[in-house]
Amino acid sequence: MKQFLIIMAVVLTLGACSSKKKTEVDVEAAATAERHSTELTDALSHGNISKVTEMADSLSLFVDDLTPQQAVQVLLAFVNIHNDAVAAKNSRADLETLRKFVDVYDISLSVNGKEMREAIAEARRINPAFNLDSLAGDFRERLTQYDAVQDGTLVAAAPEPEKADSTDATEAADSIPLVLRPAE
Repeated sequence: MKQFLIIMAVVLTLGACSSKKKTEVDVEAAATAERHSTELTDALSHGNISKVTEMADSLSLFVDDLTPQQAVQVLLAFVNIHNDAVAAKNSRADLETLRKFVDVYDISLSVNGKEMREAIAEARRINPAFNLDSLAGDFRERLTQYDAVQDGTLVAAAPEPEKADSTDATEAADSIPLVLRPAE
C-alpha cells in the first residue's frame, strides 16, 4: 500500500506539470477531474475503499478529459478496488471493476496514445509490480471467459458417453426368454 501511495503522489505531480490549450468547457472538466483526483489520492491514503470506488467511478466518467497521469491513477485505483473485491469474494463487484478498468484503459490509449504509454511506463518504472498493460490483458481475458460462460458459448467439455454396442444389446435381448421380455 505504501508503494501504491508513492506512485499516486508521483502521478499527481506529473499530472500537475502537463499543460494543454483548452476551451472553457475543457477547463471546467479538467478542474473537476483534478478535484476528484485529489479526493481519490486522499481516500487511497486513508484506505477508504468505498470513497476510492466513488472517486474512481466519477473520474472514469471524465476519461476523455483526464491527463494520462490521472488516467493511470484511476487504473491503479481500480486495481485496488479489484484486489479488495477479490479479498471479500465479491465477484459481482470484481467483474464491474474489471470492465471499468478495461474501458478506462482502452479509452485513455485511444485519446492520448503516446502520452498514455509514457505514463504507464513511468508508473511501471516506479513500481515494476504495476504492469498495467499485462493487467489489462488479464482482465480482458477474464471478462471474455465470463461472457462466454454467461451466453453459453463456453461450456465444460464433458466426455461423451460411450455408445452401447447395438449387436450386444440385440444378442442380450434374444437370450432373455420371450415371457420375461418387456412389452414393446
